[in-house]
Amino acid sequence: MATSKDILTKYTMSAGPVTIHDRVRQAYARQLLYHYDPEFHALFDDTTEKLQRVFQTKGDVVIMQGEAVLGLEAASACTVRPGDKCLNLVSGVFGAGYARYFKFYSGQDPIEIKVPYNQAIDPAEVEKVLKREGDIRFIAMVHSETPSGTLNPVREICALARQYGALTIVDAVSSLGGMDVPVDEWGVDLCIAGPHKCLGAAPGSALLAVSERAWQAMREHPTPRRRSYLSLLDWKELWMEQRRFPFTVFVAQINGVNEALTLVLEEGLQNRIARHAQAARMCRAGVRAMGLELWPASDEIMSTCVTAITVPEGIDANQLIDRMRERYGVAITGSLKELAGKVIRIGHMGYMAQPVYVEMALSALECSLRDLGYPVTLGQGVGAALAAR
Repeated sequence: MATSKDILTKYTMSAGPVTIHDRVRQAYARQLLYHYDPEFHALFDDTTEKLQRVFQTKGDVVIMQGEAVLGLEAASACTVRPGDKCLNLVSGVFGAGYARYFKFYSGQDPIEIKVPYNQAIDPAEVEKVLKREGDIRFIAMVHSETPSGTLNPVREICALARQYGALTIVDAVSSLGGMDVPVDEWGVDLCIAGPHKCLGAAPGSALLAVSERAWQAMREHPTPRRRSYLSLLDWKELWMEQRRFPFTVFVAQINGVNEALTLVLEEGLQNRIARHAQAARMCRAGVRAMGLELWPASDEIMSTCVTAITVPEGIDANQLIDRMRERYGVAITGSLKELAGKVIRIGHMGYMAQPVYVEMALSALECSLRDLGYPVTLGQGVGAALAAR
């Protein structure tokens, strides 16, 4: 006999991946093509061209075959040399994690600027370090710190990097496709994104925009990385120059990524960015109307792809998340490492960055809090969200 749990529709509004558009889902189900079929080459070229438009770059883009973390490591593996002085900017869990790549490939601990995980990096502090050290070669930063729900001032920091001769590595895994990431305008050297956040596809690709300065750094490396799964030069020299893939491409994944990028461009990138901003505005208003606190220190540094909420006193984060999923069919997420148990997050990314889904998530949150004994007035959060549209 079917139970209510068996027939409950689940909507995934986590910090990524999220529920995807039916067109993208169906694209993954298409019949596979041989990766040297001319039809697939045309699809891959089309995907590359669309990705350039979303990255807002006239430079090269690379679609690596693996989760976005592959691209994050490749950015260091292919460019950082032993002894290079690197600056790592830490405003959250993912920023802190990047230190391991700098340490492994340079052979020494990076210099770090750290702020509390509810704040953003101050460009003035970055300039102080650049002036003091004089020979920083790489700067790594996270644009949208999804575990914290915060944004960093990438534009300003990249301008400083250019001024002081440093190359930049920007983690835009969650922001691309939902927030403005104009790679050429900002002067980003290596920008890494994933398809499973605001782009609204499934995990399985690392999407990179690569500047000419970054290619030059790879070519000038004393031991250039080639014949490696981490090698960006393999993609440049084999695929871009000789039309030979370094290895068998994830054909089905390209089908899905292409369809997701097509949806972005059909909607219009700026329209999509505005839609994500609207979803975030509604979600924040609803959360505040319930008497809950947002985790980031100020509205100015809040990401628009995820709303990070401080877990109220007396509520167990895991119980709240489980209740929303099991009773009301809305899957949200907690946070990571130092923030585990302290923060819950509602992801409004891609297809799910729509008023109806934000209202649904807020309704499930209200009901779940009530079920767990927290004092809320049903409808107050949803009403505030509607008023903020």
